[in-house]
Amino acid sequence: MVSNACGESTPPVITVGVVSFTEDELLGLSPARRTTLAQLTALALAVADSSTDQLGGPLLEKWENDRLLDIFAAELTLMKNGVDDAVLEAHYLTDPEWELTVRHILFFSERWQDPSHRLEARDKAGRAMELLYEGGDFAETASQLSEEPGAEGRQGLLTPGREGSWVPEFWAAALSLQPGETSPVTETQYGYHILRLEDRQIVPFPEARTVVSRSVANRIEDPRAILQAWLEDNVEETEDVRQSKALAEAIRLNLKVPAEEITDLERAWDDITYRWSTALGFRYGLSTSETANAALHALASSSQNATIARNELAEHDAMLRVRYEFTFSSPPG
Repeated sequence: MVSNACGESTPPVITVGVVSFTEDELLGLSPARRTTLAQLTALALAVADSSTDQLGGPLLEKWENDRLLDIFAAELTLMKNGVDDAVLEAHYLTDPEWELTVRHILFFSERWQDPSHRLEARDKAGRAMELLYEGGDFAETASQLSEEPGAEGRQGLLTPGREGSWVPEFWAAALSLQPGETSPVTETQYGYHILRLEDRQIVPFPEARTVVSRSVANRIEDPRAILQAWLEDNVEETEDVRQSKALAEAIRLNLKVPAEEITDLERAWDDITYRWSTALGFRYGLSTSETANAALHALASSSQNATIARNELAEHDAMLRVRYEFTFSSPPG
């Protein structure tokens, strides 16, 4: 049991957010292991109260800024080589971006579920396909059978999506269809889907410009080298100041990271935290004492996945400390 849960008077030697540990609970852990325990506790707290999105805020901001710098680097490359929007649009129309309107039927069975659970979900999807083959209306079938929350009212209809809006397997299945066609049963990390494409529209060039600009720029020369040369024009300034100036210039040029790409970054962070929490045994709804015990168990786990998760988590120590204050009775080594 942890000190804050059982009311002991022994002073804590590690505190992370609302969780604390006494010296007796640490059993002579080295300073490095104590730091790892604090990191694990921070993640466990975020999983327990479903705030991993807030935990990852600094990292997502960095990823978005890096993406915006890529867009700015492409813009610099195009300007240097005299490539205007007329050239970009002509290139774009040979291979445009699409916005797809899709209905789907979902049978939940995340890939971490045991094989029997996944087999049951796949069988449900197979029976739904039989109903559709026999002439069943897709919208009505989705309303009756789909396990997605809200599917009944929407009859399986999703908000129109672009590449990055959905997980890759779902997007690939939808993109392969013509309007009115139905996909085979398609597995994603969420379960088994059946898709029907309702409509597909070309994304207007102005909305797709940042995508095509990067594609064209990369065919001309290395945009990152062009950006580095731009940054070195201000060599007397620190790297952080130069990067801030580059971001400010990108904003002045009205360059933005497309919403679909931001969604994709958020999904990547969700995937990481899901993998970590699964490997370490963390789950939503843990009490304070359960969170502390889970962190101790995760520290002791010798599984390969837990070891990988601990090592990856350590790389984000600064981010964890932004969300939760780490307090040690003496500085860890």
